[in-house]
Amino acid sequence: MHLFCLRRVFLLTSFLVALPGAALAQGDWNQPWSDPRDRPGRVDLSLSGGYDMATDWSSLTLLGTSSPATGVVEQVLVRDLRVDPDQVFGGAFTYWKAKYGFRVNVARSDSTLVSGATNVADVRTWFYDVRGTVGMVDYHPSRLAYPYFFVGLGAITYDLSQPIGPPLTSFIEHQPSLPGVASLKIIDRGGRQFVLQEDTLSLETVAAFNLGIGTDFRVPLGPSAIGVRVEVSDTISPSPLEIRLQELSSSVGEPTQLVNVGFGAVHHLRASAGLVIQLGR
Repeated sequence: MHLFCLRRVFLLTSFLVALPGAALAQGDWNQPWSDPRDRPGRVDLSLSGGYDMATDWSSLTLLGTSSPATGVVEQVLVRDLRVDPDQVFGGAFTYWKAKYGFRVNVARSDSTLVSGATNVADVRTWFYDVRGTVGMVDYHPSRLAYPYFFVGLGAITYDLSQPIGPPLTSFIEHQPSLPGVASLKIIDRGGRQFVLQEDTLSLETVAAFNLGIGTDFRVPLGPSAIGVRVEVSDTISPSPLEIRLQELSSSVGEPTQLVNVGFGAVHHLRASAGLVIQLGR
């Protein structure tokens, strides 16, 4: 009986001694592997800060008519709106398998919504997305620089400090073109009647697509690593401003005709740098 117990203790002790060696052999990069994707995965956590520059939300859009007495009279439908460039801060979690990764990213920027040189409202912008990352070179723990590119899908939420409505009482009398205005849209009224539907801007969320490149400058520390992450990216989304303009038909009973007033995509160009900590080889 004692001999049986001693044998069990010996076998258990041998197993516990051999287990760390087996785990070490699994993570040993000197061992041959038939496929790099068979190696254990790794994760990294990063915090970054940078600069975000957005393109215009809209161009100056006017609804115009002409009169022999007053000349050209135009009503402002939409101001030229844009978000001022400002700082952005964020964090990310990435799971890597060989040179392929899955990343969850969140960032925030506090800035100002402006029209021309006038501050309209403070705006807090949230970015969140999931990304696929691909290393440009094969991964190895001893590699000091690890460049990669990424693409992803997510959303942008704009939180304005105060609601912004359409300026329905703004009128301009001038020649057909405004000096100093690079982007201008004029819808000729021509005696026609329109019904305008425009949402008040307050808390707006739009879908977004992002892409970019980056690199990690790493210092290996045994089974982990620490380093600096540098990225340049572009987050592309539709404008949060929507206008629905319908022309009233001159004949009773006929359906109204829709006039589309659309704006191009909004780009958020970002350059950032920050700390990254890697767990696992």
